[in-house]
Amino acid sequence: MRAALVMGDGPAGLLAAIGLQRAGWMAKIAPGRRGARTHHGHVHQISFATMAKIEAVAGQEVAGWSAADLLRIDGAALPSMMKAPIIDPAALVGALSRRATELGAKLVGPRMAIPVEDRSFDLLVDASGSGVLASRTAGLDVAIDESDAIDECWTWRGTAGSGRDCWTIAARDVADATSLWLTRAVDGRCMMTVRCADYDENPVSPFRLLDSVMLAAGHDWGRRMGKIRFDADPVRHRAPFARRVEVTRSAGGPPLLRIGDGLIQTAPRFGQGFAQIVEQIELLRSALASGSSPASAVSTIEASADRRWLAAMIGAASEPLLAA
Repeated sequence: MRAALVMGDGPAGLLAAIGLQRAGWMAKIAPGRRGARTHHGHVHQISFATMAKIEAVAGQEVAGWSAADLLRIDGAALPSMMKAPIIDPAALVGALSRRATELGAKLVGPRMAIPVEDRSFDLLVDASGSGVLASRTAGLDVAIDESDAIDECWTWRGTAGSGRDCWTIAARDVADATSLWLTRAVDGRCMMTVRCADYDENPVSPFRLLDSVMLAAGHDWGRRMGKIRFDADPVRHRAPFARRVEVTRSAGGPPLLRIGDGLIQTAPRFGQGFAQIVEQIELLRSALASGSSPASAVSTIEASADRRWLAAMIGAASEPLLAA
């Protein structure tokens, strides 16, 4: 049986391990130094199609998400409402971890570096995020290419309303924010994530932002939101608009496959990362099912990341590239 070492136990690493196990490989998972991360705790809003693909990789339904009302507020256009999934990253990671274990994946001790010359594995998967693991591994040369634009994000956590009502409000160009997402989970926890461009100081008061959202949402939604309480200090996280990590091997050993943020990292786009991970895992599963070599799977996923990178850099005009 062919074996793979997966570095990282976040969504990317766990989905890779699940895909490998279901393809007849033995996957060993080396957890990150801090355990499974929850992406700064900010809001994750993805499509039903992406959630369906996650469950297709898992081979069963998974916990950690629910359907919620989504109100979109976009400039002068009338607000529109639809149903969309809302993700609890920690719960989803827990469900994927249980699934990987059920399928026979093994947990091993955390690794500080990728064992590039370890001949006991047929494939090494770097799902540790952002290329950090590769950058401290002997035998790998790392180059980082990123855009000049920086996204500044702040996330406030608190509680909202009462009952078991789930909802999300997504707004663009609200007060001084480029975009704002406000979400209430079934247990009453509330998170508001604000994204701004090139901010040096904290954004305006979250309550001023809330006032702007409530005015745009209207009386019925304002009443539904109820009383909202936020913690005093937000979590700040910043990222370039698009960041590409190139890794060149200068040593022998099995093929190195990077998944998730270790391959391409974009600023928090509220679910974009999940869509990219699923796309990469689908390409991996397809390559393995066709009998292609692991090296061929690596090349296919790298080419997909190149298209994603171009899409992030030049915007909607690059959509034909993604379909190519």
